[in-house]
Amino acid sequence: MPHRHLLKQMPLAQWINAADLAQRTCLDQRTLDHHVHTLIKDGVAIGCCKRRGYCLLEAVDFIDQGELIDMLKASPLLRPERLEVLDEVDSTNTRLLGWPELSGFHGRACVTEFQTAGRGRHGKRWHGARYRNVMLSLAWQWSGSFDLVTGLSLSIGLAVARVLSQWTGPGLQLKWPNDIMFSGGKLAGILIDVTPTGDGPFRVVVGLGVNVCNSPHLEQVVDQRVINLQDIAIRSMSRTQLTGELILAMALALDRFEKLGFAPDQVAWNQCDRFRGRTVLASIDGEVFEGEGYGVDSEGRYRIIDTSGNEQAVSAGEVKLSANPNQRFR
Repeated sequence: MPHRHLLKQMPLAQWINAADLAQRTCLDQRTLDHHVHTLIKDGVAIGCCKRRGYCLLEAVDFIDQGELIDMLKASPLLRPERLEVLDEVDSTNTRLLGWPELSGFHGRACVTEFQTAGRGRHGKRWHGARYRNVMLSLAWQWSGSFDLVTGLSLSIGLAVARVLSQWTGPGLQLKWPNDIMFSGGKLAGILIDVTPTGDGPFRVVVGLGVNVCNSPHLEQVVDQRVINLQDIAIRSMSRTQLTGELILAMALALDRFEKLGFAPDQVAWNQCDRFRGRTVLASIDGEVFEGEGYGVDSEGRYRIIDTSGNEQAVSAGEVKLSANPNQRFR
């Protein structure tokens, strides 16, 4: 039984007897209790009392599939009937990568309320509370060269940042190659998977996670600062509207990138570069060195001016602020 159905049977800020809730959901008491405690563990605010039963302490902003479909109809690049909104999935990227029919792959979007095995770069887990974030993936058939995919995460990041800025105002930064930052904390992250299909086009899946409303405990789990969109938003928002705007922007970015590559986005990306002019550590061919962040080139490689004044270009691996992030060169 989807957890969404259970939550919709619980009145907001009112206690409901356990037996009544079990009857409404057609669950036995033991199964009901298991589901409720799973929801609590995943971040849903529910009160429990042996005498009074259960109480939904905060309203849940469900993502509305019907409303999303109406939004996606505005784009000739998308097929709204290829959208699915799931209550739970292991990973939206994994689901789309395993889609059995190539004919129904392109433009397919998978949105979920919760991931049990969400993935980040380098095998890291993506963590996020249930019904409180945006987690989605968009599938695309790529007919271009595999080498050109290098800068795709940067173009997607720029498109996502432009959407999010409608709620945050100025101050968003891009962290090479796949994070959107605000005030030094991670607001969103991107994961791109590319797989060949024999002699045909590549399968490209772009995954996106946006932190909307997580508990402070999440920072201990992921060992980095997390920024919630809800905490910095300058106007009201719904997760459905946000999700739709992001899918539309990602589709436009994918279409444009396939035709023009990253070069048209280079200047705009560098204007948001978190590392530019700051002391960074980078790894190239297994060698770690320090230098000054110098933005990306037209192919999306990150440029660094090392301590000898030479320019180095990073196309894979990590770039991060050094232990003295406020130091600036020249």
